[in-house]
Amino acid sequence: MKKVLSIILCITLVLSCVSSFAASTDDEIIEKTEPIAHGDLAAPSEWAREYVSKADRIGMTDYFKVPWTQIITRTQFCHLAYNMLDRATDIEWKHTSEEIFDDTDNAMVISLYLEGIIEGKGDKIFAPHDEITREEAATILKRIAEYTKLGYTEMYFEFDDGNQISEWASDSVQRVCNLGVMQGVGNNKFDPKGGYTVEQAITTLVRMFDVISDDKFAYMSFADKMYVNMPVDKNYMFSPLSIKMALMMAANGASGKTKTEILDTINVADIDHYNECIRLMIEEYSQSELLKMNISNSIWINSDNTSQRFGEEYNKKLAEVFNAESGVVNNKTAEKEINGWVNEKTQGKIPSIITRDNANFWAMLVNAVYFKGRWQNEFNKSATKKDDFYSRDGKTTSIDFMNKTSWMNYSKKDGITIVELPYLTREEIFDENGEYVETKKLQGVNISMYLMMSDRNFSPEEALYEPELKSKYIALSVPKFDIEYSVELNDILKTVGIKKAFETDAEFRGMFDGGNMWLDSTIHKTYIKVDEEGTEAAAVTGAGMGATSLPPEPLEIKYNKPFTFVIKDNINGEILFMGEYAFAN
Repeated sequence: MKKVLSIILCITLVLSCVSSFAASTDDEIIEKTEPIAHGDLAAPSEWAREYVSKADRIGMTDYFKVPWTQIITRTQFCHLAYNMLDRATDIEWKHTSEEIFDDTDNAMVISLYLEGIIEGKGDKIFAPHDEITREEAATILKRIAEYTKLGYTEMYFEFDDGNQISEWASDSVQRVCNLGVMQGVGNNKFDPKGGYTVEQAITTLVRMFDVISDDKFAYMSFADKMYVNMPVDKNYMFSPLSIKMALMMAANGASGKTKTEILDTINVADIDHYNECIRLMIEEYSQSELLKMNISNSIWINSDNTSQRFGEEYNKKLAEVFNAESGVVNNKTAEKEINGWVNEKTQGKIPSIITRDNANFWAMLVNAVYFKGRWQNEFNKSATKKDDFYSRDGKTTSIDFMNKTSWMNYSKKDGITIVELPYLTREEIFDENGEYVETKKLQGVNISMYLMMSDRNFSPEEALYEPELKSKYIALSVPKFDIEYSVELNDILKTVGIKKAFETDAEFRGMFDGGNMWLDSTIHKTYIKVDEEGTEAAAVTGAGMGATSLPPEPLEIKYNKPFTFVIKDNINGEILFMGEYAFAN
């Protein structure tokens, strides 16, 4: 009998949704998605779209515009392989003034040659425009595996056309198939002499990136781990805090490898210490109407599917730490009761999360985050004007841009432009006669939105670790926008390190009074609206800032192309929300 535990995460600022799939062959259709644009190129094949999207996200395809179905050349493959290694490892590339090849001086080719990953075709001959066969690609991929010291399980793959694989490539084909990086083309054939298309090359190199990055993720923040797995073909937002909160509720009922993987993935070294941080965070965020940041948690049992109940100790801990409510529903009442709870906790911004398709659960953990804040220095509505936004797909759209000129915290480092927009935590109250009454000040909370823009890929939380912000007189222009987003996070969470929790022998016995369950689905829904007054459009207007002396010529900063936004608690360092606006609505 199937016993599964669902985690549902809903948040009032944004919705994030992404999946990662593994195809059984390189040409298998794995999911139907909307076409993604890549400059003026046609969309890739359906089976390759998720891989191409991820390659764009991690920067593998930077400055690379080649038709997806074209057979890839040696130089083009080197371009992709170089970018993949540059982002998956901490490699320090070697350089030389020596002339390596007579027919190319491509820096990526030379760097890969110096690392022993590619070879020439003769004395000082590289043959940059020669097309690559599948067995040649396997050979280069094997050298990458050896260079990055990847281990693998010894398993022999016998292909019907195995006798056509060159002797020099035989071991390489076996190695990359063992790694799950390269596969056959169907009908148990490898097609070693067949040409290797651009989208096939991208697919195998993204798989290689994932294998190499299993270790790399250990050094990334949880927010950045999630960010690198977000889509590039749509606007999105997700809440690292909401996802982390739901996973922490699961971790408190887990043991063994299941618990270790969850805590390692969300970068929590001491669960008891972080439990106390969560308790204080929930308490501090609920203290004021000036800036609303309400965190709500609940746990549910479906009595139609199981006689199990949450254990007494588990219930007690979740009530004390997470202020979690506990409820029992059945197949008929689950949709109404849980959706009612979600709608209430998110102030109607996310009216539902349960549908008939997922109402037949066994147990469910739900986290809801509601945020509403006014800018410390609001945008004047009369200054909002139409302007052009240049979307990632190459389209230019005229949309509403908010504009203001004032002193703001600003940084430009490593090609990343950052502007801080703090939320109001202090307000002077006046009576109906204009007489000063009091000053309301929110203690212990300091939250800002950071607008981040760059022509290269970057890790937002890492860039905000020491941003070196300085006050600068700025003429800022940024779009008004709203985003709704939804996603099942199973594949992303598995990619970044949580695997055991989704297996039938997961260790969640500490959660129940008897028996066990495992994770079946993780649903994340978000909503955000950004306008002149703030985030989620508060009704009260705050006082603007002024200057007593003639200001300098302002620095013009216009967010008129894809940008990342981060809402961060500047005191405890938690990333509350993170998203990207890349397509004008």
